[in-house]
Amino acid sequence: MTPPRERDIEGYLLAQCRAHGLLCLKFVSPARRGVPDRIVVAPRGTVFVEVKRPGGQLRKLQQRTHAKLRDHGAEVHVVDDKPSVDAFIAHLLESPAHERISAP
Repeated sequence: MTPPRERDIEGYLLAQCRAHGLLCLKFVSPARRGVPDRIVVAPRGTVFVEVKRPGGQLRKLQQRTHAKLRDHGAEVHVVDDKPSVDAFIAHLLESPAHERISAP
């Protein structure tokens, strides 16, 4: 069996977003390299997602771009296999702390 490629993980991310009613947009910035691959719009907020092949590493430019996005208040995630996609989706589907209802 061949190991999953980056596009396999990206396809799984897209399928999971669709299955859970989340908007998953391809992010391309012709004038700026190193931007994350996807923007996911969910009820909890809009986040950036970098997709890598299993075990893939961020390039230095990607690391700097992700840091700059985070410095400006953006949420950036990296997924590189199906379990990390599943954890990311679960994170998006959680209620933000300020919206959780506590039992008396």
